[in-house]
Amino acid sequence: MDQPPLRASDADREHVIGLLRQASVDGRLTVEELADRAELAQDARTYDELTAITADLLPGGALPVTPTGVGGVGGALGERVERHRATLSSLDRRGRWRLPHRSRYVATLGSVQLDLRQAIMPGPEVEIELKAVLGSAELLVPPGTDVRVSGGNVLGSCELHLGGEAPPPGAPIVHVVLAGALGSVEVRAEPRLGDRIKEEAKRIAQRWISTPRPPAPPRAPRPPR
Repeated sequence: MDQPPLRASDADREHVIGLLRQASVDGRLTVEELADRAELAQDARTYDELTAITADLLPGGALPVTPTGVGGVGGALGERVERHRATLSSLDRRGRWRLPHRSRYVATLGSVQLDLRQAIMPGPEVEIELKAVLGSAELLVPPGTDVRVSGGNVLGSCELHLGGEAPPPGAPIVHVVLAGALGSVEVRAEPRLGDRIKEEAKRIAQRWISTPRPPAPPRAPRPPR
């Protein structure tokens, strides 16, 4: 008789989330991948499901039975701030790039665009300050990211489009500090184009399957020979 799958505990799930965070620090997972896998880990009900989530991150694919203390980098946000400026110019960061623990971007009569969907997190949390002075700043994060916003913009606009669902426990945390005057700042969660195409194709297929088909017209009788 086959043994039933071993049920996962809360400690098992927290342990796996810690392993995922460390994998992101090591550059093996992007922010988007970390958010997706953390959600899967939180929803996992068996030990086999947790093992599958980390199979490509651990030697031999084996999940340690006991936690190894792998987790976030405590106090990392107290490190120095990496500063960038776009004055009468544009600054664009996208694709696979490594985030510092703390960074500051200033757009003065210019524009700053940051895409974190394929970025590498240095730890479980990062802090990004976006300052727009007669300029614009835009930040894209993958769905499922825990975005915590503070600050504001004087005589300007601040738009947040983060969706209505709460991020899962263990999701990457991005602290966003808004500042500036007479500028615009936008922070939004948005899946990549390929993911949006897949989701739209899935919705179209589901609508096509669920749409009732009209009955076939009756066949005309054959003429007598």
